[in-house]
Amino acid sequence: MFQVPNPLFDLAGIMCGQFGIPFWKFFLATLVGKAIIKTHIQTVFIISVCNNQLLDWIENELIWVLSSLIPGFDSYLPTLTEKLHAVKEKYLSAPHPVPSNAKEKWDFSFASIWNTIVWLMLMNFFVKIVNATAQDHLKRQQDKQLAKKVSASRH
Repeated sequence: MFQVPNPLFDLAGIMCGQFGIPFWKFFLATLVGKAIIKTHIQTVFIISVCNNQLLDWIENELIWVLSSLIPGFDSYLPTLTEKLHAVKEKYLSAPHPVPSNAKEKWDFSFASIWNTIVWLMLMNFFVKIVNATAQDHLKRQQDKQLAKKVSASRH
């Protein structure tokens, strides 16, 4: 199945490393979450969306539950059902062929903004790691030099 990259998951992994969560605890939680829980949810969703009979049954049950729980929902029901059927037909119909010579426009969307923010956060994280490593190395060198001077002054 096609996996969409999830920058929030990457950030969660980075933060777990930053806060010292043990690797095996993170790995086992990730394994349970992705391999067991997420896979079953995605499977049920894909089966229900691709099966027209099941999708119609879910729609009818959802309409029955909403109309019995929400007063006045019956008046909005025809327009809502019409919109849902239009969306369903749009996404279940075959896609239109795209000419190969069409130029792509730069899409300034939420996804591109989000990816830029995540990229900047990762770069900031990388710079902080390099800076902390350099400071630690410098501190060790200074401690060695100080130890040499202290031992030389005692003799």
